Amino acid sequence: MKLKDLALAVNAQLDGPDDMEITAVAGLHEATQGCVTFIAGSQYLKDLVRSRASAAFAPLDTPAGPMPLLRVKNPKLAFAEALTLFYVAPFVPAGISDKASIGKSVFIGKEPSIHPFVTIADGARIGDRVTLYPGVFVGKGSVVDDDAVIHPQVSIGDRVMIGKRVIIHAGTVLGSDGFGFVTDGGRHHKIPQVGGVIIEDDVEIGGNCTIDRATLGNTLIRKGTKLDNQVHVAHNVTIGEHCLIAGQVGIAGSTTIGSYVVFGGQVGVADHTKVGDRVMAGGKAVIAQDVDAGQVIAGFYAMPIREWLKVQAVLPKLPEMKKLIASLGKQILELKSKLQEK
Repeated sequence: MKLKDLALAVNAQLDGPDDMEITAVAGLHEATQGCVTFIAGSQYLKDLVRSRASAAFAPLDTPAGPMPLLRVKNPKLAFAEALTLFYVAPFVPAGISDKASIGKSVFIGKEPSIHPFVTIADGARIGDRVTLYPGVFVGKGSVVDDDAVIHPQVSIGDRVMIGKRVIIHAGTVLGSDGFGFVTDGGRHHKIPQVGGVIIEDDVEIGGNCTIDRATLGNTLIRKGTKLDNQVHVAHNVTIGEHCLIAGQVGIAGSTTIGSYVVFGGQVGVADHTKVGDRVMAGGKAVIAQDVDAGQVIAGFYAMPIREWLKVQAVLPKLPEMKKLIASLGKQILELKSKLQEK
């Protein structure tokens, strides 16, 4: 691809020769001749000098560098768009494999890609240009809407609604029973989980996640939210729009997560908790009470991050502080004894 064509495709301001040939996209340190790379700011110009790339995406205010620049508002986004241009193949429908199992009263839209050993149960609805890779199961009455991509061995239970352009990676289970039991007479009795799951448009769910169905009503993941691998979402949880949930996060039942929330890896959220919009929680944070919108929290239990940092600074000094307090206590007792003698 010519550099001018790449600039046009990502709406970049080109500072360099129009006819330079770009053959690949790569990181700063991996790039070789013919590659385009990116820098997030002018502080990385020194790294660009050492790069062997032929061109780079850079912020609009970046001064001239050692190679042609494609100046854009968001270099990382332009880099992602370039990766799509060079490496993501256009959609070509594969049709319906004769090794797929299709139930009764199933609707399948235009240009499907339904691979071998897919099972679609009675009454399910598959939208236009949907891709179901081998081993996918779609339960009774479930919906997979237009342009969704469901990777191998994903299990979609009964009455699960999946929106447009959703991506679900291998091994994920949607619509498994919520963890609901009532204890009586020394035994745990199962509470039937008869609700559903709704995954709105443009959600991406990583591999080996589990999204439980609701006891009643729906477990809900709103539009644009992205889940990493091995995330567990319990029954009746609501996750707002455009959240980022890192790997091994666990969200207990009936919790409500606001929009634009970011959870680091292994965050745990207690049941019936409310987390406001734009909260950021550091890795391994334990959220056991409601969190107001806009807070940045960390720790076990999670607290405002400035307080948590102070606690972390004090922790290594606790043994020394304990000795000091014991010594001061002894001195106080000695002073009391002397005062009483007088």
